[in-house]
Amino acid sequence: MSPSSITAARGPRLAAAVVFVAGCALGGMALVKGLGLMVAAFPTEALLAAVVLAVVSAVGVAVLLRLRPVRPPDGASAAAAVMWGGVAATGCALIANDALSGIWSKSGGTAFAAQWGAALTAPVNEEAVKTAGVVLIAVALPSALRGPVDGLFLGALTGLGFQTVENGIYALNAVMEGGATAGASSVVQSLVLRVGVTGLGTHWAMTAIAGAGVGLLAAARWHPNARRAWAAALAVAAAVALHGFFDAPVLNGTLVGLGAKTAVVFVSVAAVYTVARRSYVRKVRGALVVEGERVGLQRADAVALSTRRGRRNALRRVPAPDRPAAAERQRGILAAAELRAMGGRPEEEEYGSREDGTPAEGAAPSPGADPG
Repeated sequence: MSPSSITAARGPRLAAAVVFVAGCALGGMALVKGLGLMVAAFPTEALLAAVVLAVVSAVGVAVLLRLRPVRPPDGASAAAAVMWGGVAATGCALIANDALSGIWSKSGGTAFAAQWGAALTAPVNEEAVKTAGVVLIAVALPSALRGPVDGLFLGALTGLGFQTVENGIYALNAVMEGGATAGASSVVQSLVLRVGVTGLGTHWAMTAIAGAGVGLLAAARWHPNARRAWAAALAVAAAVALHGFFDAPVLNGTLVGLGAKTAVVFVSVAAVYTVARRSYVRKVRGALVVEGERVGLQRADAVALSTRRGRRNALRRVPAPDRPAAAERQRGILAAAELRAMGGRPEEEEYGSREDGTPAEGAAPSPGADPG
C-alpha cells in the first residue's frame, strides 16, 4: 500500500476520533451544566443513585460481554461505546431535546407538548445521537465493528451507558418532585421503576437494534447494495419506532402496562439477536474449518474453537507449560476465522503456519488437538 493510500485510509479514522472526543466534551459540559446544581443540592441522594447505578451498569456490561457469541468485544471499543452513551449522547440529547420540545410547545400548545412531547422528541434525538456514536466507533476502530453482531453489542453498550446516566437524572428529578422531604426513598422508588420494571426494554435494547443496522453497512465497507441499505434503514427506523411506542402516552397508568411496553421492546431485540447470532456463528464455524485445515486441526476441534467452553477444553488437553502459547494461537486462529467470516482475507502468518498447513517453526501446538 502506497503512503498516499495509507494516509487516505487513516483520514476517516482520525476524523471520527476527533468527532468522538468533541462529542464527549460537549456532552460532558452539558451534563455539568444541567446536573451540577442538583448534585450540589442533593449530594447524598446523588451518591446513592451513582453507587446503585454503577453496580447495575457493571452487571449489565458483564452480561452483554458474555452474550456476544464466540468472544466478547474488545475492551477499547466496549469502553468507547459506554462512554459515548453515558457522556456524549446524554449530554447532547439534553440540548437537542430542549430545543425540539420548544418547537412542539409553540406549534401544538403546552398541553400537546406535555402529552406527546417525549414521544415525538426523544426517539428522534436520542436514537440519532446514540447511533452516531456506533458509527463513529465503526469508522475509528474498523476491526471492532465488522458486522451486525458487532454493531448490536456496541449499540447495546452505548444504550446502556445512556440508560445509566438518564436513570440518575430521573432519580434526582424524583427527589425534587417529592419536595426533597424523603430523598433516599425517592431515589429508590425511581430506580426500582426504571431498572426493575422497565430496565430490560429501554435504551440498551433500542440502540442494539439500530447498531445491528450499522453493522450491516460496515460489513459492506459502507457501500451496501440496495437490499442491505434498506435492511439497515429498517433497523434504525425500528429502534426509533420502538422508542416512540415506549414513550407514547399509552399503557402508562399501571405496572402491567409498563411491563407490556418493556416486553415488546425486549422481544424485538431478542429476535434481532437470535437472527444475527445464528448467522454469525454459522459463518465463523465455516471459517474455522478452513483455518483449521491450514494448521492441521481436525474439523471437530476447529469448530469447537467457536465457543468459550470449547477453547477451554482444548487448552486443558495441552501441557501446562505450553498453554499460554496455545491460547495465543487460539486467538490468532479465531481472529483469522472471524475476519474470513466477514469477508476479509486473513494472512497465513498471523498464527504461525506454512502454506501446507503445518505449524511453522516455534509455533504453539494445535490448540484443539491432544498433545502427541
